[in-house]
Amino acid sequence: MNRRRVIGSVATLLALGVGTAQAAPTGQNGWYAGIDVSHSRLDMGGNNIDQAFANQGITSATSLGRTDTGWGLDMGYRFGPHFALEGGYTNLGEFNYTSATTAPGVDSLQGTFKAHAWWLAPVGIVPLTDRWALFGKAGLTRVTADLSASSSTGATAPSGMSHSNAGWLLGAGTSYDFTRNVYAKLEWDRFARVGDTNTTARGNVDQLGIGIGWRF
Repeated sequence: MNRRRVIGSVATLLALGVGTAQAAPTGQNGWYAGIDVSHSRLDMGGNNIDQAFANQGITSATSLGRTDTGWGLDMGYRFGPHFALEGGYTNLGEFNYTSATTAPGVDSLQGTFKAHAWWLAPVGIVPLTDRWALFGKAGLTRVTADLSASSSTGATAPSGMSHSNAGWLLGAGTSYDFTRNVYAKLEWDRFARVGDTNTTARGNVDQLGIGIGWRF
């Protein structure tokens, strides 16, 4: 998904929400859904990629980009002013790397480490005013990470590596109600145990994002 289009769409929806703002008490029960865009940061280094390559018999020195744009979709049910149950899908980003190899031969590799997650989490909510609220969540994830590689010299590159595993999610943020049915949020999330040490490399991904949602 084009990151500029995602950011533009969220900004437009936020502007529409501001333009239609009216009194909207927080804490109403019911279903809600949202979309968000975020700045993703990968808590991993090139040495982690080198370790995954070493398991395929490749000696390398890797430089890894650690930031990208992510996006997500979520849906949940609010049971009252202080509790909700939420789940969703999050694209954690695509992080580019380059590797110089010395064994089994001298070569240059390029590729990406990318990941996405399905997740489910209970959410605790603290209303501050009729519009503002703080929230926190902790839950479980199903994360898939992919490590791709291509050779600049035409030599045989490592085969594509993929790994899916269970992990966990922590998050916190603040929300603002524009209307009874439209809200915005600013949120930090950490997705832990992304990938596998021996297959794709493993690290955490932190996201700081903005989003907009609708109550039904």
